[in-house]
Amino acid sequence: MKVESLFYLGITAFFIIIGTIYWFTSYEDAGTTMLAASSLLGLLAGGYLLFQARKFPPRPEDRPDASLAEGAGPVDQFPASTVWPFVFGFGATVLATGFVFGVWVVLGGAIVLVFGVIGMIRQSRDTSPTE
Repeated sequence: MKVESLFYLGITAFFIIIGTIYWFTSYEDAGTTMLAASSLLGLLAGGYLLFQARKFPPRPEDRPDASLAEGAGPVDQFPASTVWPFVFGFGATVLATGFVFGVWVVLGGAIVLVFGVIGMIRQSRDTSPTE
């Protein structure tokens, strides 16, 4: 996880540099605040991954002397082809649109969203892992 943590910490450094340049050149508060928040999000993810990397032994991806064969192994399970993510997304879109148009649209979107969540959960529990 060290590679991933360094990636996110690099994103943090990028946003700090860009935010500082933006602050000194534009004197605009909203953009500076958003760039600072972006750097904090990168710091949160990178710091967490770096903290977790210290708890576990290094993976083959983290060792420079590792070979390709060490990283090989079985792939777990891929999700099945299904319509439930579309139903979930449609329900979320209708629910969000309902905040503009009225409570009845929110209720309709919430119902479709709940059906989408239930459908995805049921299908994920019904599929068996492939070998």
